[in-house]
Formats: sequence, structure tokens, C-alpha cells
Amino acid sequence: MTTAIYARYSSHAQDGGTSIDVQIDTCSRALDGQEAKHYIDRARTGRSMAGRVALLQLLADAEARKFDRLLIYKYDRLGRNLAESSTIFAELEDCGVEVVSVTEGKDALARGMHLVIGEHYSRALAERTKDGLVKRFEEHAWTGGPPPYGYTIEVDENKHHRLAIREDEAGVVKWIFRTYASEAAGIKELAHRMRARGIPTRRAPYWSHISVRDILTKSIYTGRIAYNRRRFKINKRTGRRVPVWRGEAEHLVQQDERLRIVDDAVFQQVQERLSSRASAGGGQLRSEARPFTGLIFCEECGSVCYRRSSNNRKGQYHYYSCGRRQRSGLDVCQNTASIREDQLLGKISETLVGVFDDADAIIEEAVEEARKMLGKTREDAQQIRGQLAELDRKVTAMTRLLIDPEIETLAKKALSRQLGELESERERLQKVLVETSKRAGDDAEQLADAIRQAMKEARECLSSAATSTELREFVDRWVGPVVLRPDGSVVQRTLATEESSEASVKGLVAGARYAAMHHALSAWLTWHWKLPRKGRRNAT
Repeated sequence: MTTAIYARYSSHAQDGGTSIDVQIDTCSRALDGQEAKHYIDRARTGRSMAGRVALLQLLADAEARKFDRLLIYKYDRLGRNLAESSTIFAELEDCGVEVVSVTEGKDALARGMHLVIGEHYSRALAERTKDGLVKRFEEHAWTGGPPPYGYTIEVDENKHHRLAIREDEAGVVKWIFRTYASEAAGIKELAHRMRARGIPTRRAPYWSHISVRDILTKSIYTGRIAYNRRRFKINKRTGRRVPVWRGEAEHLVQQDERLRIVDDAVFQQVQERLSSRASAGGGQLRSEARPFTGLIFCEECGSVCYRRSSNNRKGQYHYYSCGRRQRSGLDVCQNTASIREDQLLGKISETLVGVFDDADAIIEEAVEEARKMLGKTREDAQQIRGQLAELDRKVTAMTRLLIDPEIETLAKKALSRQLGELESERERLQKVLVETSKRAGDDAEQLADAIRQAMKEARECLSSAATSTELREFVDRWVGPVVLRPDGSVVQRTLATEESSEASVKGLVAGARYAAMHHALSAWLTWHWKLPRKGRRNAT
């Protein structure tokens, strides 16, 4: 019997100090000297499968029949979400894996009770933690996390952690507020001055306009502390905690004059100036996404390219260039290139119109690619048929042994168990063969129809895009992200392609609209911009 061990903890505080070492050692004592592969998820919540790399690998190995017994310290190590945990156990058992908790046994009824208790404990712990943090806030203690810039954490005689002003950083905060309120300098200029003066930051390598704005908008510098502004929930797709902002009526607020660094009048003056600058600088354009917002990336540093505007006697133009250079200074990235929004849109529209006019050639090439994929799918089906034939030979041989009167009863029991496993594997392969054969039956005409429909949708989407937001949706759907190179050329980002046999013709049909556009834009991918040293940017 081949055995595996799974161990997990979310945090030592929440898991009662049951470390990975304790879980592994306890499970290893039940092996009687046998070897076992370890699957370990560190600092991962049990309320979601997402993000638990070791668990996902364990399930994949179980399906591949790499082990037939799994040892765990407690059942809640596999999960504290009853629905997901039940699915995990069912999947393992379907793969012929026996799951054993070395501290709670392997009885199915006991396991169900422990899973219910584990989920209840998780929810109750979250509620107790929340109540404890509210109580801590009411006692004017710090509720956790790194203190804001300008403050430090001190421990009082009652062992409560409290915020206290850090004088060196408080002086920087006062200078930021005073300068922004009294001078014409913007937040980018303030960030540049602070970098030039060598003022140290907390964690970031340098000051940026984002970190300066963060300071200017924090009401804690007036002694006002707000709590319960957000809650966290688990994202089921990623396994990460994401914030959900609460309504202002749910906020808990205190005023602590010990923590005041900035006067109310100065703080209010700064907020009004920030608001007026945002209104004057953005206008109507800030309320809707621009066509390439979040879709153009700097090739040098990978940063998203920000849009900036330029006015001359002919009107207003919008350019995209490296966001990191705009945010943190010209010395942080060497990519000086920029690209004009209207010219880029014009080139894309021109290219796509040519694509629509040449639809027959594109469809012909896509169908040819599909035929190649069909050939690979048929090869997969033939390989599965070979595996089934081998299983049938084994089943026949074992059946003959079972009816042999000279075989002992204990041996027949072992043969019967192996025969059951072979039958389960045969059933699984039969299902895979049916699905593979179905995929291999998809014909070229179906693919051609899917691509024609994609072309039609793309044409209609382009012709109906009237606002910046609609253009943004069009570019995101049919063009995808692009990269701005230092020489001024713009290329499409490399698309990830699936290499497994599952990336079949069925998948091509589902993604035909993008596959067609990917080939269609090949002419645009080699198109370059010429960037003169001064003046307006022009397309070649």
C-alpha cells in the first residue's frame, strides 16, 4: 500500500500551535517505517481549495493512482468548508484512496461530525476575532497591522499595543501638508523633492505620488481613527482574502488628540485642493475608461502605461507612456517611448477592416489548423483504446484466477479488490474515450461557422462603439493587451497556449472569436511607430 501525508496550517494562532512538524511526525508514526510522500500547504486557509497548491497536486496524483492511502492529522486539515471538504473526500474515494485521520480515525460518521465541527469552529473563530478587535478599538488599543507613516507602536503598562507619534516621520508629514497647502507644487513634485532629499520610506524603495497622496488623505493625522471600514471575504477562485468596503454608518470612529499631527484647517484645505485638482484635471474623461486603459504595458519594466494629455492649437491629444516613469521619476525606467491614442485606434480600425474583407482566407487557415488538432485528438483516442484493451486482458486473466478452485480464499479476496480497481479504471477510460471521440467528430464546417460568427460580432462591436468605454470593451475583447517597446513599436502580448490533449477542437470552437482575431492582427503586430525627438508623434 502506497501512502501519502497531507499537512496544512493557516496560522499558528488559529490552529492551536499545531505546526507542520507536529502533523508530519504524528502521521509518520502510523506508517510503521514505510516511506510516504508529503504534501504541505503553509499559511493557507482551509475555507477554500483555491491557492492550495499542494492539495491540488495531491488530488491530481490521486487521480493518477500514485497512492492509495492518505494520512492527515485531523480532518479539518483538508478543509473547514463543509461543502468543499465533502467534495474533496468524495473525489479521493472515487480514486480508490483511503483517507485516515491519525487522531480521529476513519469512521465515515465521525468524519462527517468533525467536518461540521471544523466549519463551525472556523466561523465562530472569525466572530470571536472580530469581537476582540472591536473591544481592543474601544480601549484605544491598536487593532493590528503596520502603523501608518508618522506613528509607531508602544506597549503600555497593561500590555496594550497603542499608537504613538514618531517624531522624525511626523516632521515629514507636517512638511508634506504644509508644502502642498501653501505652494503650487503637486503631489508628483512633492514625491520628487522627497527622493532628492533622501527621505527614507517605510517599505517602498522610493517615494511616489501614490504614497504622498495616501498621506494627504489620511484623517488619522488629525487624531481621527476609523475602524470597521471594511471586511474581508475569501475569493473562491484565488483563495485570497479580498476587501469589501462597508457603508459609513457601520464605521467606528474615535478622536484621539494624542495622535494629532496636522491642524483641522490645514487638513481641510488640502482635501479641497485635492478635490479641485481632480475635477479640473479629469473633467468628463475621468468618469469613463479610455480605449487602452490598463491594456498597454512597458516592455522595459512591465508597468502599465498611463495616459497623459497634451493641448495645442489643433486640439487635445492623449498619449500613453510608461506609468512607472510618470509615477516615480524619469530615472526609474529607460523606456522614453510614447504613443498617441487616436492614431493607434485608427491603425487598429484600419487593420480590422482589412481583416473583415479577407475573411475567407482567415477561415481557411483556421480550419487547416483545426484539422491538425483533430489529428492529435484521434491519436489520443487510439491510445486510450490501447489502454482499454490492456485492461480487458488483465480483467480476463483475473477472472480466470477467481474461478480457479486451487486459489486460496484470502488470495481471491485480494484479486477481487484488484479486479474492482481495474473495473473502476476501465470505466474512467471509457468516459474519456467517449468525450475524446465526440471532440474528434466536430467537423470543419462547424469551425468555419464559429469564425464567421466571430467576425460578424467583431464588425458590429467596432461599428457600434461610440463612447470611450465602449471602445475600451472592444479593444479588450478583440485586440487584447499590447506592449510598448523603447523604439516606439507596439506589439501584441504573447498569448498563452494550452499544450495538453484537452486543448482540442472543442476548445477551438469555444474560443474561435479570439483565435480568428489573433491571426487577423498579424499585420498589425509588425507595425511600428516613428518617434521624433521633439514635437508630435507620427505613424509611419
